[in-house]
Amino acid sequence: MQNESFFFGLHGLQLPEPQLELGKDVVIRETYASIFAPFMVAFAPPESPGTHHPGPWSAASGGVSFDISAELVIPLKKEGEPAKALQTARVILFLLRLGVNPAITLPVFSNMAFSKENAGAKDQTLHPFEVQGRSFPLAVSESTAGSEALDWVCKYWEITQKLVDSSSEFALASDSIDQGQFIQNTALTLVSLWGALEALFSPSSAELRFRVSALIASFLEPPGTDRKERQKKIAKLYDERSKAAHGRPKHSQQHLLDTFNLLREVLFKIIEQGSVPTSDRLDSMLFGADA
Repeated sequence: MQNESFFFGLHGLQLPEPQLELGKDVVIRETYASIFAPFMVAFAPPESPGTHHPGPWSAASGGVSFDISAELVIPLKKEGEPAKALQTARVILFLLRLGVNPAITLPVFSNMAFSKENAGAKDQTLHPFEVQGRSFPLAVSESTAGSEALDWVCKYWEITQKLVDSSSEFALASDSIDQGQFIQNTALTLVSLWGALEALFSPSSAELRFRVSALIASFLEPPGTDRKERQKKIAKLYDERSKAAHGRPKHSQQHLLDTFNLLREVLFKIIEQGSVPTSDRLDSMLFGADA
C-alpha cells in the first residue's frame, strides 16, 4: 500500500491554478469526470448474500449524476490508513465549505484518480459519499476559488484536525455546520446549530439564553457597546431556536442564515486561535478580565 492514495472527487470547486499543495503530500488538483448512475430494477432477491439478483432486470428513468471538477489526493502510507484518510478528507472538506465555498460537495471517492488515463480500468472502485441534495443551499457568488481562501485552508487544516480529535464540542460544531445544508427540516437544522453553540459556550444548562448569548458576544467582540448590541441580536436568534426546539417553529430563512453565519464566525476564530475557549477563559472575557 506504500504508493496508493485515495482520490476524493470534489464538485463545485474551481481552482485558480492546476494544483494546490496542502502539505504532507496532500494535494488538490483540477480534473474532470462526470459520475452518473442510472437506476436498474430487479424483481427477485439473490439466492445467497453477495450474489447477483436473478433476471429479469429492467432499466428505469432517473438516477444520480455529478460533475467532478477537482480531486483531493491523500496518500495511504501504511496499512490501516483508509479510515484516517477519510477523516482527513472530511476535515479538509469542512474547511473548504467554511472558508472557500459552502456549495462544495464530495459526492464520491475512488482508489484511482479521476482521469481518462484510467478509463476502462477494471479494478477502480467508487464509493458514494455525499449524494443527497442540499435542502438549504449556501453558496458564494465567485465561480473560481480565491487564492487567499485556499491558502487559509492550507494553513489551518492540520490544526483543525487536532481540534476535531481533541474536542468533542468542536467536532460537534464542525459536523453541525457541515451537515446543516443537507437536513430536510430547517427547524432541526436550527436546533442542531444552536446545540453546537451551546456545547461550546455553556456546559451548564442554567440560564442558557443569557449565558450563551453573552459568552458568544464576549468571545467575538471586545468590551463596549458593540458587545452589548451583539448580545441582544444573538439572544433574539436564540429565541428562534427555542421555538423550533419546542415544536413551534416560526423562524425565517434569514434567521437560519444568520445562525449559520454566527457559528461560522465562531469556528473561524477558534481555528485561528488553535484552541477551544475554556469555561474559565469565557468567564474572564465576559467580565472584561481576559487579556
